[in-house]
Amino acid sequence: MRKSLYIFIIISLVFQACKKDVEINPYDNPNLNSPKDTTTNYFPDATAFQALHNNIFIPTCANSGCHDGSFEPDFRTIESSYNTLVYQPVIKNDNGNTYEFRVKPSNSDKSILYKRLIEDIDGISGIMPLSAEYNAEHYWFDHKEEYIQNIKDWIDNGAKDMFGNLPLQPNNIPEMRGVIAFVTGQNTPLAREIPRGTIYVPSSANSIDLWFSVQDDILLSNELSYNKIKFSTNLFNFENKPEFPLEVIMLPKNETGFYVSTTDDFYHKYTLDMSTFTTGDIVFIKIYVKDDVNPVTEIPSNGSDYNIVKHFTFTVQ
Repeated sequence: MRKSLYIFIIISLVFQACKKDVEINPYDNPNLNSPKDTTTNYFPDATAFQALHNNIFIPTCANSGCHDGSFEPDFRTIESSYNTLVYQPVIKNDNGNTYEFRVKPSNSDKSILYKRLIEDIDGISGIMPLSAEYNAEHYWFDHKEEYIQNIKDWIDNGAKDMFGNLPLQPNNIPEMRGVIAFVTGQNTPLAREIPRGTIYVPSSANSIDLWFSVQDDILLSNELSYNKIKFSTNLFNFENKPEFPLEVIMLPKNETGFYVSTTDDFYHKYTLDMSTFTTGDIVFIKIYVKDDVNPVTEIPSNGSDYNIVKHFTFTVQ
């Protein structure tokens, strides 16, 4: 009888202990249950750059063979996206060379990124995106008007970076766009060895007119200063060669330069007397211009690509 009593007491204590544990189990608190709506909006401002990158550039543009690092803009990361868009020069322009930057802050109408989303800028390039891979959450054609408006609003609100900072306009050195040559008094550009190669100058020419296209990110080409030119038959012997003044023309020639897919404005001119050159001479050319901030810029420089150096030569035939 005593043994049965002990067993009963032990069972009662165990039951009470278990019951006590259940009563203090924190997981019984309904306030700790998982929320029914697990949707989290990490980008509440759809016009912020991080939202544009997440919603548009990554799922729509950074596809294989497109803006995946194969060519700019590079939409692989948020940093590369911003740095290859804002105040970055245009490579493929419209027929009137209207656009200077891919994104011009506070001006979507002057930003080719926005224009390429709503129209075919030259009649042959198409409207971006040229192809859009299906993505259930961000599919371009389900949100097209909304996404385009978000990009427009981001630009017009100053094109702020991912931290909310307004960009500063860079002041880069002037860059070369090309050189063309004419026999003085003629209107047909002299031929080249290849589209970007050396200019062929006939030995019968008494003089030639050399025209140069230079682009600056702040100043107009005809606002650049210094504007000098040198010639040498030895690429590595320019230091002691004389400088001659370039003529700056108010109404430029519009011709194809180094970038054969576009036309450029040629404001700088020099008429060269050919009497000191003979058949077979290869002559290298350098020009020197200055913007409002940087030191005098040499074009082409000693570090320029070989194709650019070759573009700035002529051969007497």
